[in-house]
Amino acid sequence: MMLVVTTARKPNKDKEKEAREIAAANCLPYIPRENKSLDSLLNDFGAALVVSDRRLSCFTPAGELFYHPNMAAMRIRLLRQGKADKMLEICGLSAGDSFLDCTAGLCSDSLVSKYRVGEKGRVLSLEQSLPIYIVMGHGLKNSGPPRFQELARGIELVHADFRSYLQKLPPRSFDVVYFDPMFDVPVMEASSLLPLRPLACVQPLTREDIALAARVAKRKVVVKQRSFFVFSRLGLTEAGGNNRKISYGVLEIKENESDS
Repeated sequence: MMLVVTTARKPNKDKEKEAREIAAANCLPYIPRENKSLDSLLNDFGAALVVSDRRLSCFTPAGELFYHPNMAAMRIRLLRQGKADKMLEICGLSAGDSFLDCTAGLCSDSLVSKYRVGEKGRVLSLEQSLPIYIVMGHGLKNSGPPRFQELARGIELVHADFRSYLQKLPPRSFDVVYFDPMFDVPVMEASSLLPLRPLACVQPLTREDIALAARVAKRKVVVKQRSFFVFSRLGLTEAGGNNRKISYGVLEIKENESDS
């Protein structure tokens, strides 16, 4: 699969310029749209970043990937109503904390975490897939409801393989290190994730990955997985109650490990 950048049909000069800039910044080929159909582009290349008046999207035969903070917005709305959020509870995040999301994806967990840690807190999100990184980075900066834009722009999104990135970070540099890897067995109701799947870098987590994360975490390493996942394989303790679809594995960082 080759990733290219193009525009919607009959773009204005600003959109064409934006598409060319995205291509140049990411060392990707720019393909003038002219009268080419989307199907024709996908047949020729496999994946296309399309700049339109509405948004930046990535199209593959699996569908259209675009930034949409809907799930995060719903979770934040519930938080404002005084409801609990399971992920935040398990991570134990508070105002001013630092949160490292090693698998940014659609950035929902990063947005919710940024809401919790606030202006004085830090959320750094890593995404290994270049098309996902480009689409989500553009969306965080330019899209979403006005009340969300300031929150979204507070997230530091980095294009990086978390394994390499974790090795470069100082010990105990984030309160919580978090993973939400692509599930081996998808939750079929999660239709918004279907266009994400062919673009994602899918690599099962290992004990070595958890060890890298534990070196960086001050308090916890947290992993989200399907409810039937055996967390003991990774040296984690299962948490998260009785949700029939998902659960969490946690590694608590003990004080005597904090400088090891």
